[in-house]
Order: sequence, then C-alpha cells, then structure tokens
Amino acid sequence: MRFKLGLFAAFLLCAAVPGSGCATQRPPEVKVPEVPAKVADLDDFADALNNYWLIPLDHPQRAAFRARLHRYLRGYIAEQLKAGDPAEALSGLEYALTLYTPGELRTIDTSDPKLATLAERVYKLAARKGHERPALFALAIQIQVGDEAVKTSALERWQEIEGWVLKNSVFATEPLLRHEELEESFEEIAAVFPSPFLVERLTELYLARYEQAVRLSGGSSEAGIEARNRAEITGYMLIRLYLRADDIGGVLKVIERIDMSVPTRRLVEFVESAGGEAKTAGPLLDLANQFIPEERTDAYSPVAPWYETQSWGIVENLARRAIARYPDSPYAHLLLARSLRMSGLNEAAITELERTIAYKKDIFEAWQLLALLHQQQLSYHARRSPKRAVEELKEIEAFHAQAAEIWRDRPISPGIPQAYLTVSRVLFEAGKIERARTLLTRSIELEPQAAALDLLGTIEHKGGNPELARQHFERLLQLTFEHQVHRMRWEASTHLTLGQVAHERGDKAEATAQFQTALRQLNALLLYPGLSSGERAHHYVERGKLLFMLGDLGRSTADFRQARTLQPANPEVYTEPMMFMVSHGFYNQARELFRAAVLSDALEDSLKLYFCLWITELAQRQGQQPDEQAVTYLTNYRGSSWEQQLAAHATGKLTEDELLNTAKDTGEKAEAYFYVGLAKWRQGQAADAKALMQKVLGTKMMGFFEYEMARSYLRWDDLPAKARQPAAK
Repeated sequence: MRFKLGLFAAFLLCAAVPGSGCATQRPPEVKVPEVPAKVADLDDFADALNNYWLIPLDHPQRAAFRARLHRYLRGYIAEQLKAGDPAEALSGLEYALTLYTPGELRTIDTSDPKLATLAERVYKLAARKGHERPALFALAIQIQVGDEAVKTSALERWQEIEGWVLKNSVFATEPLLRHEELEESFEEIAAVFPSPFLVERLTELYLARYEQAVRLSGGSSEAGIEARNRAEITGYMLIRLYLRADDIGGVLKVIERIDMSVPTRRLVEFVESAGGEAKTAGPLLDLANQFIPEERTDAYSPVAPWYETQSWGIVENLARRAIARYPDSPYAHLLLARSLRMSGLNEAAITELERTIAYKKDIFEAWQLLALLHQQQLSYHARRSPKRAVEELKEIEAFHAQAAEIWRDRPISPGIPQAYLTVSRVLFEAGKIERARTLLTRSIELEPQAAALDLLGTIEHKGGNPELARQHFERLLQLTFEHQVHRMRWEASTHLTLGQVAHERGDKAEATAQFQTALRQLNALLLYPGLSSGERAHHYVERGKLLFMLGDLGRSTADFRQARTLQPANPEVYTEPMMFMVSHGFYNQARELFRAAVLSDALEDSLKLYFCLWITELAQRQGQQPDEQAVTYLTNYRGSSWEQQLAAHATGKLTEDELLNTAKDTGEKAEAYFYVGLAKWRQGQAADAKALMQKVLGTKMMGFFEYEMARSYLRWDDLPAKARQPAAK
C-alpha cells in the first residue's frame, strides 16, 4: 500500500544532563553512505533520507547526496500536482527544504529554479482557495531558492497576504491581538523551515508586538495584565526562534532589544554557557534539556504541533553542536537519536544509539529506545519484505541477548517475544505457516501474549486442527490483562472464534453458548463511553458477524451499516461483512456493501476490484443480472499487471488456462485457483472446481479472503446458489 510524506510551556525544567561520561570502548567510524544510484519510490526515499542524515555536515558527499534526493522530490512534487493533491506536493516541498540544516540555509547557495517553479504552482493552488498558510510557505520557499526576480515577486505577494490576514483577522480591531493569526502562521512555517527570511520576519513581528504590549501594560485591568504577560514571554519566544535557526549568537544579539524577565534572563545564562568554551558537552546538553517537550498523554493536548516540531528542532541543533565539539559524548549521541526519532528517521537514530552504547554501555534509556526502534523498523521492513524481516530478526535476537546480560534485573521492552510475533505475522501473510508456527511457539514460551496465542489458534483453526485451536484460544482466556476493556475485547473475539471452532466440530450447543457469551461482551463494549470511532466500528463489525452466525440477519445488517457510518474510510467495515455475505450467498446485502464501497474515495482501487469479482460471480451463480457498476469497473480497470489479468478473466477476455499460467508467486496462484474454481463450479464442473479449491488451501495463504471462502465451500460441499442459512440457524 502506498504511503505519503505528509510531515506556552513551563519555562525552566532544569535537570542537568551528564557531560561525556566514561567511554567503555571506541566505537567504529561510521562509513559515509554512498549516494544512491536511483531513488525509485517513497520506500527508497525513506532509506536514502536516513542515510543522508548520517553524513557529517562538513563532508563533500553531502551535497551530491542532497542533489539526488532533490531530483526525486521534484519529480514527486510534480506528480502530486498532476494528480490534484497540493497538500502532498507541499509536504514534498517541506522535505526538500529540510534537507538543509538551519545553518546551511544561512550560509550556502540554496538556489533551485526548478523547485521555485514547483513552489509557484503550489502557491497558486493555495491562494486560489484562500489557504494563506500553505501560500505563505510556498512564497517563503521561493524567497529562499528563487532568483532575484522570483524573490522580489514572492516578497510582494507575501506582503499582500499579510495585509489581507490582518484586515480579516478575528482580532482586527484589538491592538494587542490583531497580529495573533499572522504570528501563528509564521511560527508554524518557521518551525519546519527556519529560513533567514522567516526568522527576520518573525523577529520583527515579535518585537513590534512587544513594543505594543509595553505601551498597553499599565494598570491592573485584564487587558493590562494580558499585555504584561505578552511582554514577559517575548524573550522566551525569541530565544526559541533563534535556537531553532541554530543561531546562538543571534540569540544574544536580539535579546538585547528587550527588557528581560527573570526566567528569560536565567535562560540566557544557559545560552551564554552553551556558546562558550567548556571541557564537556554539559552546557550544550543542559540547554537542550530545557526544550525537550513533555510526552503527550492524550490527543487533545493544548500544545500546538508546530511547537513540538520547533522544540525537537532545537534539541537536534544543540545535539549536533555537542557532537561536533565533543564527539565522544554518549549523551550527545543519545539526544541526537531522540530528535532523529521524532523526525521519523529511525534508522539514523538507531545508528546514533549504537554509538551511544559503544561509548557508554550502562545507559538504560539508550537500550530501551533502541529496543523500541528495532521493533518499529522490524514492523516496517516486515511489510515490505518478509525475507528482510527474517534476516533482521537474527540481529535483533543478538541485541536482546546482549541486553539480557547487561540488564539482568531490568528487562527492556518491547522484548524478543514481540519481535517473534511481528515476523510470524508477515510469514503467516506470505503462506510460510510452519515458520510462523515455530516463531509463535518461541514467543509464547518466553511470554504468553494474547496476539500470539490468537494467531497460533487461527493457524490451527484454518489448518483443520480444531482441537489444537481450541487449546490455544482457551489458554488466551486465562491470561491477565492490565485494562478491563482490553480483557473484554480479547474475550469477545476469542469466544466468537471458539464458537466457530465448535460449530466446525459439529457441537452446535457449544457453538451457540460461545456465541452468546461473545454477544454479551460485545454489547457491554459498545456501551463503553471511552471508545474511539474506530474501535466502536470494529466492534459493530464483530457483533454483525456474530449476529449473522446466530441467524439474526436484520440486526447483523444494521450493525454493518452502523460500522460504515462511523468509519466510512476504513476498509475493515467493508471487507469482513462483504466476505460473510458473498460466501453465504446473500446477494442483496452483498450488493449494498459493494455499492457503498465503490462510492468511497478512501478505499484502494484494488480492494474495489476484488469486490467487483465477488459480486459479479455471485450474481452469475444465482442467475442475477450482474451489477452494471461492477461490470464497468472490471472492464475499465487499470491497476497492477496481475489485477488486470483477474479483471480480464472475469470479463471473459482471458481464459482459465491463461489466468492459471499467468500466476507467478504463491499469492497469485491461490487467487487463480480460486477464481477459476468458482467458474468451473458454476459451470457444473464440481469435481474439477473442488480440486482447485484444495489447491487454494495447499498454498497456505491463510490471510487471503479467497482461502477462507474456499475452506467454507469445501466444508459445506456447496457453492451456494441461493442464500445459505448461517451456522447457528
């Protein structure tokens, strides 16, 4: 699946950070990454971006590497503009400019006429819709990278937007607040892109508002108190602005233009100490520590996202200064790793953490963060390449073995059981069932986890071993959970599955009992007030499936509709219900789901393709006229080569043998066997069809919906030509 780039607090939290610590060994020199021969897609770009930030700032290869990344980004931005996605194009522009450090924005030639042209296109789209912040961002980029004519034109339009914002501000008539909206726009842009122009413009605005606040600060009225507060925090805001621009000298110069409050004066002392000569990295790290944001505890934090971006930018600047002056400071490398992680540069952060540990092994925070990043990267790589994930797992096993020796009484988390679970999931999806089972068994032996037991039970269930499946699911029910809601979620899901297992064993009474238990828990969950819309939609889907199994088609359909209402862009609210209705032969309900899915712009075209295949085949086997939308979609479908082959087969443009011979990997073969098998079964060739369905199961692609449907048809010995009653009916 394609992803996209898409990128006042308490004052002095003075917890001193140790300086350089005791080095236990000299770490190996980091090899300067080679400039990639080609950056083909966003995955390549992500890898290259991590490598780019490992290059020392003064290394000559840095410019060539940046040029290669810029070349890719210019193409990407142009593609997004052509596709009608200016927001993503703006994200590409942001990435292009953040390839320069704030110091480089001030000191090296950043001219780039092609990038300036793309920024102009983004500006026109934003200005046309009245979106002033992206318009200002695009103009700031032109001022940075354009020629003199471009800069002059961009500056004129910038001033026009400033005037428009001031004139139309909610606070236009209030002297102290009339610049509030403009200032917020400047701050949001400068947090990501602290260019000299933006720093200068925001400085002028801060100082102008400071002077106005001083004039209005007399008296004890509410307005006077607010004006004094504004005047007092101006120094802090200026310090943050210049530290984000990595300009310590600029801090000390600009701060002379105001009367400093006591907290500001204390913070300036930190800045002066960091800018002076010292034997350790301590002063720089002490200063950086003042700006590390507190961890968000909820999604409704009053702190603006740009403020956190600015904070971590300050931390990164100061950490890089510390490393440049004191390269053997483990805490400087740790601080840089933390800031890189907050920028999404996990691979680069891992390298810095490894250097931290090489200099000083007994920093628990470094080991803990390294474990977390290894797990995140393993999950990321697992989605891209099962082979790479398996190879990476060996390195993570070695890491955890070393951690266990050093931290015998203080285990790091996430541990190796979670890594085993991650890789087993991708192996499961790839049809590598035996290897997945082995890793899951290891994971459970070390630490029984609900997700591991659930997947192991699923493997046995889908593999035709109901007794083993039952044992794993019942063991899951014996686990303890930290939160009551988590326990209820897992128990509801597990009882639902145990009901299906019991039904397949022929124990209808046990199946009904398990279904009823699951229903009570789902009813309780749906009454819980703290659920997000995504969680609530998931539970409606689960309850809809359960009600279907209990024979209540009306309430089942209502729950599926409610799930779509809550989360219309979530694929889950379509796929599971669609598979249930199609496999059981409920054409009208399946058609309703299909039409809702086709109308959703948020769903992938490939998912809609499979829904078209299912609904068209179901119509044909039940003697219905195929849905016109589905036929049109299949006829005009343009996707991957394999998907087009499936569409061609469904519309009669590709023979059964041609589809079977076209399939290359295991997943394609599973789908080819299934769809050719459906056609043969519908045509009266039941024996041949069943043989093909057995081949679907033989691929062990248990994560495929086609696998589950083939398993159902073989178990029933029937391809429903009319609606088939649910399990417990």
